[in-house]
Amino acid sequence: MQTCRIWALAVALCAVVPALPHAQWLAHPDRNAPRTPDGRINLQAPTPRTADGKPDFTGVWQNAWFTDGRVQPLPVSPPGEPPAATFADVFANFKGDLPLQPWAATLKADRREQNSKENPDAHCLPMGLIQFHMHPQPRKVIQTPDVIAILYEGNGGVRQILTDGRSLPTNDPQPWWYGYSVGRWDGDTLVVETSGFRDGGWLDIYGSPLTDAAKMTERWRRINYGTMQIDITIDDPKAYTRPFSIRIHHRLMTDGKFDAELIEFICQENNQAPRLMVGK
Repeated sequence: MQTCRIWALAVALCAVVPALPHAQWLAHPDRNAPRTPDGRINLQAPTPRTADGKPDFTGVWQNAWFTDGRVQPLPVSPPGEPPAATFADVFANFKGDLPLQPWAATLKADRREQNSKENPDAHCLPMGLIQFHMHPQPRKVIQTPDVIAILYEGNGGVRQILTDGRSLPTNDPQPWWYGYSVGRWDGDTLVVETSGFRDGGWLDIYGSPLTDAAKMTERWRRINYGTMQIDITIDDPKAYTRPFSIRIHHRLMTDGKFDAELIEFICQENNQAPRLMVGK
């Protein structure tokens, strides 16, 4: 089963993703989920809220470009709003010149020329937050007043967004694959700031770089019960000539009229990807 869930570079680059196996839990409906008359979860119902009135992001989410086991067209952003990013390329829907520093453009071209064989995800290393956001495999959000935990099925990733009022560390912290994340509320929008990344990151399969100088700002909105929209601004002066923003769409993952769950993902178990890669 693991080989069915691990991503393959050739498949991703062609934007063709095979059907993924279903979770192994027996169907167990969420008693608190709003339902349509036929018993299905009402994805258009109002946004659920926590006891203190904040939007509740709790749930199992899947990137909107890959739902129901098929590649789906992404919504087109209105003029002036961030364009939708794709799993292969964060700049896929940008118009005009891209904000890459010359060295970063060369690095991205080199990575793509080598069929992205050094992408950390292909070697069972953390793939980075943007790739996690856009990955076809789902993620589970668990929200409490002081922390939001995200369990990514892909590579068994775990992220914490601390919402207890603390600031980002300024004491030269040890660089982390996922950086350090803190969140605060701006009305119904969760604003997440992340810094402290390791150098040499990948934003996408094609290899758009992320350096240790980067700061990422996310604006999370739960539009309704079944839709989440995240606008992300990357400010990385080492790799880019200006900050840029992208939009990611998530949909609540359901299995028919019942909820879906994550499956176990042990990336290194029977990982055949490295021996199949081509490139220098």
